[in-house]
Amino acid sequence: MGMETFGRIAFYIGLVVSIVAGWVQIGATGVAVLAVLGIVVGLLNVTGKETGRFLIATVSLVIAGVALREVFGAAVANILTAYIAFTAASALVVALKEVYSIQKIR
Repeated sequence: MGMETFGRIAFYIGLVVSIVAGWVQIGATGVAVLAVLGIVVGLLNVTGKETGRFLIATVSLVIAGVALREVFGAAVANILTAYIAFTAASALVVALKEVYSIQKIR
């Protein structure tokens, strides 16, 4: 199994865990698992060419998720909260890679 496949599987597992979090209390351990999966996704799935689009999409997702959590009820709020934790970890890794890339060029 290649790294690309591993990254894709990590993304799908993070998505499924986020959805399950809508109905099952995942606790701190579940959030930590989502963060680790997000880091893996950020390292393996986002290329340099996709960085800008990914970060803009992540910021949009976080803002929309936070704003809509209260609108749709507890299950959807829990899903959005879990998915935001997963995506934010990915965004952190991608942003750090981009900062490193910018500093390395200079």
